[in-house]
Amino acid sequence: MDISPYAILGLNDDAAVADADAAFGRLSASLNALKDDDKNGAFARKALERMAHAISQIKNAGYDKVSTGGGDQKEDLNYTHPRLGQICVASGLISMEQLSEAVEEQIVSGIPLGEVLQDKQFLSPIQLEGLLLGQEMIDVPSQCVDPDGRRLIALDIVTEDMVLIAQMEQKSLNQPLVALLERRGWVNERLTHALEMDRGN
Repeated sequence: MDISPYAILGLNDDAAVADADAAFGRLSASLNALKDDDKNGAFARKALERMAHAISQIKNAGYDKVSTGGGDQKEDLNYTHPRLGQICVASGLISMEQLSEAVEEQIVSGIPLGEVLQDKQFLSPIQLEGLLLGQEMIDVPSQCVDPDGRRLIALDIVTEDMVLIAQMEQKSLNQPLVALLERRGWVNERLTHALEMDRGN
């Protein structure tokens, strides 16, 4: 997923270099305070590393905003049916950990995911049938459209699957994406606060 170094710092692509430098300083201070935190330390360190790379790109005289596919450019948005694993997690029937376990087995065995989920007794045949029917009735964006979601993916804090699941929930819950990611425990409020993200508070 293309995301500009400005967007990684939570800024629009037309921001001045001085603004990017100020944002990097402010965000670095907030994230450094979390580096030894049990829940957020590893994520804070990853975010700091990626932000340091972003500010380096911005300050590099050869950085070309147009070539990055930056935040102000509109991408063609395709809609598709959610993948079975995504809809299983969104419905609350399985966890991301159970999905990962099932996908690993699917890769090794070549058995369809629905069968793996049944074999592992994560889903009953009736639940699977209902999910497969519902899957055909739902259209969701095929990629992350939320700026905070794109930023969290670029910072390696959440996966694209997590964001796409939260986007599905947004359709019915009408809450900020970050709040939905926090509610599921996929990201911590202290971290999103340090990143200056909209949590709908």
